[in-house]
Amino acid sequence: MLSDVVSALASQIGASVQATSFLLSLFIGYPLGFLHRAFIHGKHENIHHLYFTLTGVAVYYFNFGLYFIHPLINIIVICVLLRVTGGSRISVAIAFIFNSGYLLYGYLQIAKEGYAITWSTPHCVLTLRLTALVIDYYDGKKSKDKLSKDQKENYISDLPSLLAMCGHSFFVGGMLAGPQFGMRKYLAFTRGEFSALMAKDASKEMQNYPPASVGPALTRLSLGLLYIVLFQTGNILFTDDFFFTPQYQDLRLLTKCAYILVWGQLHFRKYVGIWLICEGICILMGLSYNGKDENGNILWDGVTNVKLYQLETCSTFKGAIEAFNHNTNNWMFRYIYKRLQFLGNRLISQAVTLVYLALWHGLASGYYMNFFLEFIMVNTENQIMVLEYKISTLHELNRSITLQPFLWLVKKILVSFSISYALVSFCMLTYDKFLPIYSSVGYAGHVIYLGFPILYMFLTRVILTSKKPVNKTS
Repeated sequence: MLSDVVSALASQIGASVQATSFLLSLFIGYPLGFLHRAFIHGKHENIHHLYFTLTGVAVYYFNFGLYFIHPLINIIVICVLLRVTGGSRISVAIAFIFNSGYLLYGYLQIAKEGYAITWSTPHCVLTLRLTALVIDYYDGKKSKDKLSKDQKENYISDLPSLLAMCGHSFFVGGMLAGPQFGMRKYLAFTRGEFSALMAKDASKEMQNYPPASVGPALTRLSLGLLYIVLFQTGNILFTDDFFFTPQYQDLRLLTKCAYILVWGQLHFRKYVGIWLICEGICILMGLSYNGKDENGNILWDGVTNVKLYQLETCSTFKGAIEAFNHNTNNWMFRYIYKRLQFLGNRLISQAVTLVYLALWHGLASGYYMNFFLEFIMVNTENQIMVLEYKISTLHELNRSITLQPFLWLVKKILVSFSISYALVSFCMLTYDKFLPIYSSVGYAGHVIYLGFPILYMFLTRVILTSKKPVNKTS
């Protein structure tokens, strides 16, 4: 009966049954959030853990049936690992290998059945969460003066219970699509520490009041719905299938590039919409509390996965990466990139991080092409910034107040097209689909970003030569 309703709704909105079930599960988080505010807030932390576990498993079952056994197995194995070798380097290595290996097992199952939304979708979120838990406990065993700033913010000294691990993993606001948040933050939330900080008077009576977060939560929900509607509406005109029609092939090069730009930006904002909806659930329950500003106003950006204003106004790859999928990128930076400092080479650390990021997304060749393109695009941008600094004419043009609006628009279009160009492989997944699209525009992005380092080497040599002192002979 319920499956028939979901199927009917899916046909009405023009989405797959899996995607519709997934989206409905995100919306379910809001009534569950209001139930939490009414009956669970202020109760013992174990009641929180139990509530999040039961509701999360129910939502999981609605989407993936009995496959909820997979996250349970993964959680139990890590729970045992923490109690046997927790706090040691070997525990970190085992957790990293086991969690990533279990996720790859899920991806192998998808490859057999065809790419779709399956239990591996939330499992990729769980993989990072459980891996971070083991690393944070390892950090908690170190001397505190040896910890970096972010390690001090996330380390845990005491082993969490199995129930706490389940609540942390099945929290409905972050289970399906993120955001990522550490065990330390989750425990502070369930123990009422955030409520005490929010209250002017940290008495138990004040802590029993739910946070004043309904307005901010519904605002994020509204923005998320707006982005989802934008994608669904735009997807009617800018479809995936059009790439493979004679009509697309007959278009001029610039028109094809324009189609890729708009198509990619629509897909880009589909993910933004999903993350905004998830963030709203976290705000509603109070998990996203992040202190107060200088005026005493509560900040609800503690688990923000997309910095909306920055995303829409930035004109650089660096700005877009910082604003888009912020928590996942921050996780990769904190637990992979920074811990590869012993390699002594930023480019190698960056490359290894992006390879793992691609592997974490799946086995499809499109993921690896996408992050390869991201790698060369970011490094090209860095090289351009060096040239802007070294070449006085470019430096003056970039600082010109009169030209800044025009330059911003040009940069915004170029960066947006480049992101959309990379998303072709990310969304199409398999090479037999994305290579013909790249071929239709002459592999423009590949040619530009692979060719620019050659131009960069030439220009830097010219600059160095021009700055050499001239020897005067008497």
